[in-house]
Amino acid sequence: MEYMEDWMKSSMKIFESYVDSFTGLTPLQQHNFSIKKDHSIRVAENALLLSKYLNLSEEEVQIAVLAGIFHDIGRFGQLLKHNTLNDAESFDHADYGVEVLTGKEILKEWSDEVNRLVYKAIQLHNKFVIPTSLTSEELLYTRILRDADKLDIFKVLTEYYSDKSRPPNHTLTWDLPLASQVSAEVAKEVLGGKLVSKQLVKSDVDVKIMQLSWVYDIHFRFSFEEVLKNRFLEKIYNSLPKNDRIIEIYRKIKVFSENKLMA
Repeated sequence: MEYMEDWMKSSMKIFESYVDSFTGLTPLQQHNFSIKKDHSIRVAENALLLSKYLNLSEEEVQIAVLAGIFHDIGRFGQLLKHNTLNDAESFDHADYGVEVLTGKEILKEWSDEVNRLVYKAIQLHNKFVIPTSLTSEELLYTRILRDADKLDIFKVLTEYYSDKSRPPNHTLTWDLPLASQVSAEVAKEVLGGKLVSKQLVKSDVDVKIMQLSWVYDIHFRFSFEEVLKNRFLEKIYNSLPKNDRIIEIYRKIKVFSENKLMA
């Protein structure tokens, strides 16, 4: 960020200080720490842009940005303890992140209500669906964080897919068998207008179709504008094998996203 308020600068310093407190890392762990650190900062930037688009008050902006800065704070302990970013092989990094924030009183300068809303958004940023029991405030910050997170993940993924010379990175694509077709269960979900569950994913093609299905969990017009402007969907599609079913899925996803700009 070219310009940051004092509260944002101090929050970034607290976050960076926590990350830098881990020592004795292997080169691979250090590399993954840097990836997650940079990702967190970009998600905070996205949250700030979204907040301004939504014309939020100063305190509302602070809550959204704080959630962005600290949303993946559980990843660093996860990497150190389990050497993985896969929650299924370790623990839920969002739940653990809230434990870290509360245990270390990282947001002690902020009010209990600000803390509560930040924790709730962080806890829910990686869940498959958003609970229906949230208050309007909880829902707002949860949606902002989920959109801000997805926008950066789309950016990272599409840069990776577009670079044909890049070394394999299984933290982005998982170490799954290569395929030329999408699984029937995955195709059924995405063509039915549903978010694809990780449990259904069986191949590298399924992973990418799952990523296309994330548009069903995007909440703001601004986010759809960014997805289409940056051609994220097209870039994922271009990395896929071409057959009738995959073409059908891409067309449905693209039309769905374009329609969101006309709503």
